[in-house]
Amino acid sequence: MDRAFLEQLGLEVKEADGVVEAKLALGDGQAFNPLTKTAIEAVSFTVMGDRLLYVGPPEFVGAQPINLAFITGATRLEDLVVKTLNDHLFQLERRSSELTAMGLHPKVDPATLQLTAELEAEPLKFVIGATRTGQFRVTRVFVDGTELTSPGNDTSFELSEHRDRFALLEFLLAMFREIAEHAEQSGPPSKRGRVSTPAPPSPEASVPFKDLAKAFGDAALPPRSTLEVLATVRVKGEELRFAAARVQGRTFRGLLAGSKGKVWAERFELDTFPGIRALVAQVLQVKEADVQVVP
Repeated sequence: MDRAFLEQLGLEVKEADGVVEAKLALGDGQAFNPLTKTAIEAVSFTVMGDRLLYVGPPEFVGAQPINLAFITGATRLEDLVVKTLNDHLFQLERRSSELTAMGLHPKVDPATLQLTAELEAEPLKFVIGATRTGQFRVTRVFVDGTELTSPGNDTSFELSEHRDRFALLEFLLAMFREIAEHAEQSGPPSKRGRVSTPAPPSPEASVPFKDLAKAFGDAALPPRSTLEVLATVRVKGEELRFAAARVQGRTFRGLLAGSKGKVWAERFELDTFPGIRALVAQVLQVKEADVQVVP
């Protein structure tokens, strides 16, 4: 990227050992950390091709890079930086409220403004965190207090697709089924057993859908009501967990997880969904007769 162009945008540019760094001073009061009550006086970038990647201060690290291909000499770079922070603060407030409504306890790091929350199903503990665009993912997994090296790949999910913390915890246990099964079989004999979510404040037994259809078969589900489906299936001796959550209307998000973790995860339309047994057969490339739904 042309140095003169960067300087025209108000950046102070330095280059050392082939690495281009840039710093932008911010006007008084333009950017403010509401938790530490301090003003942010400048932001630092590293230049990668035609993008500016935030490297400081901590409140901006991990934010979406600025694409210089869409920037002109008349662009106020400072306005884009301030908007990046304000958008993140909006996501913090929105997602924190959603976590609280689900019965979780959101935490925000004062220095980095990173939002996290914890869910436990002994001996497992999951730490989930929100990106600066509001997308959630599993950031840490603990077994009996020991942190795993890595929670694995592709652990992102949409928070709003889960009704409460119990439903979300069931979803995470399905996603990390292999870890949960290992935890079930290890440890002292007195603590061995099926890892499961804590019981809700008012415990209720699961209700088979055939009972719902029998009782309410002539009724309709409102367009945006929450609906979640859980089922355990057995294929040639291996158990898998199927979960589906309604997005809205006739659109659902589904997950199938087995002993090696997530096997399948996609959105689908109710009208084209082949059924749980048929889906599992398609995904695992087995005969439908080999798939058994466990009561």
